[in-house]
Amino acid sequence: MKRICKEDLERVARMYKSNKEASQAIGLHPRSFSRLCREHGILTPYVRHRRAIEEYRS
Repeated sequence: MKRICKEDLERVARMYKSNKEASQAIGLHPRSFSRLCREHGILTPYVRHRRAIEEYRS
């Protein structure tokens, strides 16, 4: 697996609207992208979307 720095993960996670698009942009499998983001404490596009929905419902 190629090495990806935390800054690149953060940038890609902010730029794209889905985990699939973000992971394709940096050449990872979506599961690997999600796992790396969790390990580094980065909010994935999916998590940001789910949190927005929860805030809207409250």
